[in-house]
Amino acid sequence: MKFRLKPKFVIVISIIIGLMMIISAYFELTQNKEEIFHLLSRQAKSLSETVTLSSINTLNSSIEIEDLITERLLNNARMVRRLDSLKSLSVDKLINIGKENNLFRINIFDKKGNRILSNRIPEDDHIHPEEKVNRYNELEPILGGETDEIIIGLKTASFSNEQRYAVAISRVFNRGAIVINLDAKHFLEFRRKIGIGRIVQDISDNSGIEYIVLQDSLGILAASSSVKEMSPISADVFLLQAILMDSTLTRVTDFNDLEVYEVVKSLNYNDEFIGLFRIGLTLEEIRSAEARMIRRVIIISIILAAISIIVLGIIITNQNLKSVSKEFDQFKSFTNSLMQNMNEAVVIINKDSTITLFNDSAKDLFNIKQDDLVGSKLNELEDCNISFIQDVVCDQSTFKSVERTVNINNVGIELGMSITPNYNLNRILESYTVVVKDLTEGKKLDEQAKRNEKLLAMGELASGVAHEIRNPINSIGMIAQRLNKEFTPKEDTDEYTSITILLKNEVDRINKIITQFLQYAKPIELQKTDVNVGKFFAEIYQLFKDQAGQKSISFNIEGKKDLTANFDPELYKQTLMNIIQNAFDAVDANGKVQVNYKPENDMLVITVSDNGPGIPAEDQKKIFDLYYTTKKEGNGLGLSISQKIISQHNGLIDIISNSKGTNFKITIPIV
Repeated sequence: MKFRLKPKFVIVISIIIGLMMIISAYFELTQNKEEIFHLLSRQAKSLSETVTLSSINTLNSSIEIEDLITERLLNNARMVRRLDSLKSLSVDKLINIGKENNLFRINIFDKKGNRILSNRIPEDDHIHPEEKVNRYNELEPILGGETDEIIIGLKTASFSNEQRYAVAISRVFNRGAIVINLDAKHFLEFRRKIGIGRIVQDISDNSGIEYIVLQDSLGILAASSSVKEMSPISADVFLLQAILMDSTLTRVTDFNDLEVYEVVKSLNYNDEFIGLFRIGLTLEEIRSAEARMIRRVIIISIILAAISIIVLGIIITNQNLKSVSKEFDQFKSFTNSLMQNMNEAVVIINKDSTITLFNDSAKDLFNIKQDDLVGSKLNELEDCNISFIQDVVCDQSTFKSVERTVNINNVGIELGMSITPNYNLNRILESYTVVVKDLTEGKKLDEQAKRNEKLLAMGELASGVAHEIRNPINSIGMIAQRLNKEFTPKEDTDEYTSITILLKNEVDRINKIITQFLQYAKPIELQKTDVNVGKFFAEIYQLFKDQAGQKSISFNIEGKKDLTANFDPELYKQTLMNIIQNAFDAVDANGKVQVNYKPENDMLVITVSDNGPGIPAEDQKKIFDLYYTTKKEGNGLGLSISQKIISQHNGLIDIISNSKGTNFKITIPIV
């Protein structure tokens, strides 16, 4: 029996379906609009927080730099005061002090405020006479005995429009004041480069941002280039409310005949109101998206209404189910394809630890040769280096990110894992998505940077100490020579001669150490050139061939002969000789030292390995430290210098050592 629809019934159903579609479309559009504006609000508030924090950091940096400049000038002034107390100051000495310390002007004033001494060099084109300069009014707090030091800060030069940064301190015995200033041009230029205005300009250049303005009750403090004028705070209740509430507020407003979404946040520094940040985000794309949604909903509503009238509910339901099922399959296929081709390792396991996806990057990372691990259980794959994932997933507290060190093929690898639980529509846990990244190279780069900073600091300290002690040590050596040559005791002549010779030898030894200090502190000048790597390593082999034969050590160098790389051959020869010599010293008779080199991803990779006793774990982090050595006759410079040379070639050096031997890995750019 066929079911026949009456016209009135069709009309009623059509009206009901039409009303339902209209109501559904209205609520859908309203909800989508609310979600879009909610996301926009979050983005705007996040942007305002970023701008505010950046501005506060900029203010902190500016104050810190100014404090450092002030402390430096005060230290220089105190040094001049000490020299002044010794009555050893002169114009030439002040000129030298100014040049050595990059000071623009050093002025000495008597207690009446008259300048009596200066490092100023007379200039023929200087039209302003400076012979009679009196600064009593400016220096009255010091000259009157109220304080010992004044931070004058930024000021305009007396006879030009240039800016100076100055401090003043009292002379000893209340004899006047010492004023030191420097040219503030570079300081002000640097402050402009990192200032709030630069932050505003850089961020406002991003697409989607119409303007960024920082303004206070008096006017605009900083603004993007598109801003000509803005409404004053006093005339805008919304802005006044933002200041009073001290919170982030948003609104839709107009700017240059454009509709914008404005977020307003106050900028406070040390509990003091600085100004109000106003950030305008364009609504053009959002309005366009709204229009597209409306058109899409109308079209879909018409189509669905027409289909519902013709085919009725069951057919429409079946068609919708088929369409949804197809889209789901396509989405699932697309997702699997995307995850399979991701650069990061991706593993998806269901709640009973069965692997449902294991992409190619994961196979490469964990060095797994099996073609298909899908369907296998994690706890049944103990030989595949991935069983640790089961332990991480079982720990419910690690559902965000976690780092682990994993031993793969006897090599420790630092891994960073992001673990996300996947729930179905009923909020029931179905699976976990584990994204794994290899952090090993990043960790090595961090360690290399820390070593470079540490070695640089040690080198600078060594240089400073060496300069300070060299002159007194040389004086001691000269005295020892004179005692040995010009004086002869009446008794115990041999003992006297032996002591003076010993003293001279020790002075020479200290001088040698000082020379090493200074040599290490100097920057290395690279003489890079294209080098035939095969011939280069052939020369290295010749240098150690005889030593290997004398000690019965198996010594081999293997690599690609017709390879060319760009580096400083002499410095790299020094580096490799240090490392290879250490390997020779580490192995016993009949030991083995192996050197390999190969190109890898535009890098030259060199490995030096030996089968010696290895380096203790507690010593491995210190072997590149300056003057650290475990040898009785070592000076602790070899590996430090080698590391420095490799670093200046933009390369890396890494060490892997255990009880079976040591492996040094050097990586430098080929070009």
